[in-house]
Amino acid sequence: MRSTITKSLLAGAVGVLAAYSLSPSQAQPADGAPAAGAPAAAAAPARGGRGGRGGAPAETWYVNKKDAVVYQAPNKPLWKLADLLKMHAGKSNWTQEVLKDDLQDVFYNSAAPGTKFIPRLHNETDAVFVVMKGEVHFTVEGQEPVTATRGGVVNIKADTVYSYEVTGSDNALWININPLGFRTEYPTSEPPPPAEKGKTLTKVSFAHKPHPYTGNNKLYFNLFDAISKCQPTGTVVNEDHIFINPLTGYVDPSEYNARCPQQPVRGGAASTAPFNPKSTFGHLHEGVREWWIVQSGAIQGQFEKTGEFHAVEGDILNAEQDMWHQMGLETPADKTAPSIRTAISAYPISNMGNTAGSGD
Repeated sequence: MRSTITKSLLAGAVGVLAAYSLSPSQAQPADGAPAAGAPAAAAAPARGGRGGRGGAPAETWYVNKKDAVVYQAPNKPLWKLADLLKMHAGKSNWTQEVLKDDLQDVFYNSAAPGTKFIPRLHNETDAVFVVMKGEVHFTVEGQEPVTATRGGVVNIKADTVYSYEVTGSDNALWININPLGFRTEYPTSEPPPPAEKGKTLTKVSFAHKPHPYTGNNKLYFNLFDAISKCQPTGTVVNEDHIFINPLTGYVDPSEYNARCPQQPVRGGAASTAPFNPKSTFGHLHEGVREWWIVQSGAIQGQFEKTGEFHAVEGDILNAEQDMWHQMGLETPADKTAPSIRTAISAYPISNMGNTAGSGD
């Protein structure tokens, strides 16, 4: 699924059907953002523009877009961290499932300093941790230990034994991203975990070899370290069913661009015009949802037939598959801070930009 994204092109009145494919290396970063330093021409056509003119991609028919877009629990357009903290008030250690579909299963987590998670592995799937607050120390088979802090992304490869512990003096918050159907195994050198209701705990054996890191994938990346060093913040995870691309922007990017001319970042304030969620606008994605972790500042999300939402650091925004949506930067309390939404999907995606408002 990740290697080739196939689209259909209906050639108008002549009724000729053609097909073309877009490889992941050609796909735009999630949410249509050019990677740091990429030319602006890589972006999707503007709202209402006609593809195929002025160098824009060719306009195509999108066949059989869903008329109804429905969120099914635990999915919803906005999970606010403040609401999660209220839901689990009085508890330091908790886990809340915040997203689940036929491709991914995602949990928000909190734990107090000193909390330890015993060695484990996922035999067939990768697992990614995005640390929002505090310190989480990871010990990973075949790798040097790392301590992940705010902005940290920890990528655990399939068939790799790992353990982790909350360190420091504050409760830690992190988001754990898994492919749907992931299973967790524990080495028999550890005490057996309790059996789940209706299931039997048993021992198994299998050929064990940690999967290697390839491409941009690596054990640890810290978004804020990269920004402070004027380093790229493009795709940081491209694994089976987990694609992560931080989108860093400033309402006024001039200060950062003056400091880091080799790694310019996007600007552009969110729309302040009245929003009609029943209109046709923005872009959509053909076969997968796109969702975002707000890692700094403030972000506006406008979603088809759903509404306009405003998120701040720690919140999660979520656009269903086949849903028109558009995102914008809002001015944070600290006006010099970036507004960062880390875009996540199950595989590399391309934006199918709205051209229905062109008058054709």
